[in-house]
Amino acid sequence: MKRESNSLRVVEASGPPSQLGFEVGSQCKDLAQQMLEQCQQELKQKYNIEWDRAKVIARKYLAFCQDSIPVYVEELQGYARGAKLSLDDVFTVLFNYYLGEKEKTWRGCTDFVVSANLTKEKHVLMAHNDDWDPKGADYLCVLKAKPQDAPAFITIADGGIFATVGLNSAGLGFGINGLSPNDTRVGIPIGLIARAVYGASTIVEALTYATLPHKQESDNNIVADKNGQIYDIEGSATDFELIYGIDGYVVHTNHYVTQKMRKYESDFRDDFNSIRRHMCSVCRYNRVRSLLRESEEISLQRVMEILRDHVNSPYSICRHVDETVEVGGYRPKTIFSSVVDLTAEEMWVCRGNPCSGEYHRYTL
Repeated sequence: MKRESNSLRVVEASGPPSQLGFEVGSQCKDLAQQMLEQCQQELKQKYNIEWDRAKVIARKYLAFCQDSIPVYVEELQGYARGAKLSLDDVFTVLFNYYLGEKEKTWRGCTDFVVSANLTKEKHVLMAHNDDWDPKGADYLCVLKAKPQDAPAFITIADGGIFATVGLNSAGLGFGINGLSPNDTRVGIPIGLIARAVYGASTIVEALTYATLPHKQESDNNIVADKNGQIYDIEGSATDFELIYGIDGYVVHTNHYVTQKMRKYESDFRDDFNSIRRHMCSVCRYNRVRSLLRESEEISLQRVMEILRDHVNSPYSICRHVDETVEVGGYRPKTIFSSVVDLTAEEMWVCRGNPCSGEYHRYTL
């Protein structure tokens, strides 16, 4: 099969928080404007929320960020200046993910990490497929940042500012996938939690950022280092549980797997689409675990093969749009696929479905 070569925009920035944010915003002005327009349109059409009201709601959450992680608010302020937008606009776009109560279209991602003692290359490998609205692929870029007084990092970022997976110069790698906790509250949005972990110099610091108090809710966060320490943080707004990769690997998708955290799973049993989303997560989780256990040898290429797996398609690891779902419904697909090689300090990224695309190599 001939694979498509769709590389991503690369954004490079450095300096103190405000300057770094300004440089990113200046380079991503077009993406920021497009994201703002889409956000305004969806809030009005789906939830009948006017933009001015949305900004009022978001300000309640911004106050928690200013108290707990002001450095990243300063970075957002710089981004807003560079993108010719207000901080209210930028923060409300970040927060838009949480405003709708009737339907939560969280990112349905698949992550797994394998320690060096299990891989052919003797490298720590972190794999991620990012499943979301296909329009989300238009906003992706590779952000290579060198903050003042913090580790340099590389991440795949929506609009250049909202971090997802990646690694930093302290030898830490980061994964993330959506959860649906039932204890959401006013607090720090997970978009800023995801950015904060990149400032960590040790596993201890990363775990601390991922479990900050006063969170609005929580994604599932994965943190690993070059030494093969692998932690998965299953979180909610008010609680968390750590999963340590004692067997040399960790797998996670979009449902709670620890006994402690299952009580925080939002009730999905009365809605067909919610049940299907949950079962999709369960099947992807078990499929990855099976493929890792059955693999005679785990290499970089084998990890990419797993990310291209189509068992249970279109609800597979390499996810495709379910054409039976009407337009306007929840129709996610894999918008990017990545493998972080922590040992080599590099990141392999494929825009779109990895079954039809090529992985491109990026370094710090």
